[in-house]
Amino acid sequence: MTTNVSPNLAADEVISVNGLKIHYPTDEGVVKAVDGVDFKLKPGETLGVVGESGCGKSTVGRAILNILDKPGKIEGGEIAWRLPDDRVIDITKLDANSRMMRSIRGAGIALVFQEPMTSFSPLHTVGNQVAEALRLHTDLSEQGIVDRSIELLQMVGIPNAEQRLKEYAFQLSGGLRQRAMIAMALSCEPRLLIADEPTTALDVTTQAQILDLLRELQQTNDMSVILITHNLGVIAEMADNVCVMYLGKAVESGPVDEIFANPQHPYTQGLLRSIPSIYTRNVERLPSIRGSIPHPFNRPSGCTFRPRCPNYMDGVCDQNTPVFQPLEGTSQMVSCFLHHKPEEQTAPPAEGVA
Repeated sequence: MTTNVSPNLAADEVISVNGLKIHYPTDEGVVKAVDGVDFKLKPGETLGVVGESGCGKSTVGRAILNILDKPGKIEGGEIAWRLPDDRVIDITKLDANSRMMRSIRGAGIALVFQEPMTSFSPLHTVGNQVAEALRLHTDLSEQGIVDRSIELLQMVGIPNAEQRLKEYAFQLSGGLRQRAMIAMALSCEPRLLIADEPTTALDVTTQAQILDLLRELQQTNDMSVILITHNLGVIAEMADNVCVMYLGKAVESGPVDEIFANPQHPYTQGLLRSIPSIYTRNVERLPSIRGSIPHPFNRPSGCTFRPRCPNYMDGVCDQNTPVFQPLEGTSQMVSCFLHHKPEEQTAPPAEGVA
């Protein structure tokens, strides 16, 4: 097999996603679930990927592992991944069932699924599922696998770990299932963990425990993390950098402190204004972003956020497609005509309908 060497991965980076596009052809038309996403990640860093439901966050995570649901397929872009021997490959060029992809999935890159109740098999015990990755990616004996499985459950804070290995997912509480899912993902000490809504539907105390656990394990193993969530509070606490997505596109990215202190895209500003603060009065209504995400078969022309944007400029936003590019004087990148006039960028032709 020929290894596809990528020029877009620096020596200190573990993964780089460039211009990723993922389409789902259907009878009604083509759904552009992801239509241009770029980010890079160094060892030990955490990238927060945020946006409303349906913006393509989880699809990006699944594409990195090459486990897209059919009929989804990668239409363009590159996912450059550094192997342990320092070779660089493009995951988009690998077959989903190839030996190389299966060696990466679970060992080099692991995924904590959004809902552990539906992600665990109801027919197999928790121990059987944790042990599966160890059998595939390690040379441990059967007793070694059992010992390692017990160690993993203890590491993520599951009490009576030996007994829990014999139980099924439905016998565990939501918090314990989430911990077991993290244990399974971390079983082979991956260099990149993709955590898809790891605290959804958990109570606040359990959320804090899960986040503390992820932070501790990350520091111990120098593991990179892609944290997919709609919870900006979690992003503020955990992430080093942020990528804000809207309707399949990255609209703003940068260091978490800069994004929270000085958001540049109207969508990011709207998300941050909607967060309750200690200064919010009980009777005060929180600001919201007007309208809703357009139907995927009726994408607006020009800037896809323009129907909901308070800064919409007639004749500009509807007739030109903004380009995701660096913002002068900052470490941020943004896709907005408030900062980059159409004549200052080489924009692709506008897509969709007006």
